[in-house]
Amino acid sequence: MVKKINNTQSANLTLGGITLGFLLSYPFHATSFWGGLISSGCSAGMIGGLADWFAVTALFRRPLGIRPGKLLRTEIIPRNRERIFNALADMVQDELLTKDVLKQKLGMWDFSGELLKVFQQDQVKESAKQLLVDLTEEIKRSLDTNSLSRSLQGLLQENLISQENLTRLELSETLIAVLEFSLEHGQIDHLLQALCKAMKELLLQPTVNRALTNMIEAALIRYGANNPTRKLVGKFLPSPEVLAQGIIDKGKTALQDGTVERWLKELVRKGIINLKTNPEMQDKVSQLCAKALTALTYTDSDLPEEAESTRETSSDLVPKVIERGLKKLRDDWDQNLEAIKHKPELRKAFNREVRSFLERQIEDHHDVIGRTVREGLYPLTNDKLVTLIEEKAGNDLQMIRINGSLVGGLVGMLIYVLGMVFR
Repeated sequence: MVKKINNTQSANLTLGGITLGFLLSYPFHATSFWGGLISSGCSAGMIGGLADWFAVTALFRRPLGIRPGKLLRTEIIPRNRERIFNALADMVQDELLTKDVLKQKLGMWDFSGELLKVFQQDQVKESAKQLLVDLTEEIKRSLDTNSLSRSLQGLLQENLISQENLTRLELSETLIAVLEFSLEHGQIDHLLQALCKAMKELLLQPTVNRALTNMIEAALIRYGANNPTRKLVGKFLPSPEVLAQGIIDKGKTALQDGTVERWLKELVRKGIINLKTNPEMQDKVSQLCAKALTALTYTDSDLPEEAESTRETSSDLVPKVIERGLKKLRDDWDQNLEAIKHKPELRKAFNREVRSFLERQIEDHHDVIGRTVREGLYPLTNDKLVTLIEEKAGNDLQMIRINGSLVGGLVGMLIYVLGMVFR
């Protein structure tokens, strides 16, 4: 590992050496050409070094105790703290993380893959399974058995007499009718509310916070890779833990204020339109519905010709079908995740919908980036801000002092030589 050069020490040694050279050569400046040359160079270098020392120090504090005034400006960074914060926030929002840049990054992000990784963690799996149990109870309580549930009850009891009926039944059209009825009469709201409640509880799990923190940390590392400007800006951003908690809080608010519920309802509407206009999708949905209803409605694996003996006929058929479906989802959790992993079209569709939702959020709430940066910067007091900038850029700023001494010395020598020539 290469040891970092301490430019502060080098600048002090340079200034000290030039000052010593001036003191030693000054007695000979009038009697010797070389004495005059060295004395002139050292005096100019000393003046340049001292001037630049004052300038660099004045950025952070009061050199020689001089208070800020109209002529001499000191404590420049502490006195311009608000302007610096606003400039950084504007740079991040309007130059580094523009809407186009964010949308481009979204296009490269595999949301389904990241979500699958989260759901494969043991703690998340256990939490999700428990939430499915709670969701089952919530749905059973929320179902309106006098309208939607009763309609489905009649449909199932009429057509589930045998598997042949299921294959003949146009389940996609039935699904469209049920969904449209649910939207018109607000029946689907109960289900979406229960789903949002379960999602909120899952979002508040510590494992989700840790997974999100790790994702943000990795994203920040990739963002600043081989780019010093981005790395510097990243130092001013809140920590991954704070950003993760902020995202969770925003998600919690969106789940509580109906934002996610409205988005899900809009997805249902779009799904209905796609299903109505896509015959191939209608066939697939009909087959999937028939397969699912057969698996969830009949209790025996070997179905007899007369299915009345094994088919559920109680008045709570719909809740039992839903309960059985969620139980199967819990029991086959790993198999379901593995199946989703190998369905690229499904994952692409999921990524597309999430990306579309996030792009709308970027359009509507892009200014949140600037506010987030400011919120991360405001806890920095003047002393902390000075310390932070000195840690990140102070060593490079000392090069100004070194250059000032060297350039000043060369200019001093040049002026002395020109003076001797034109004397």
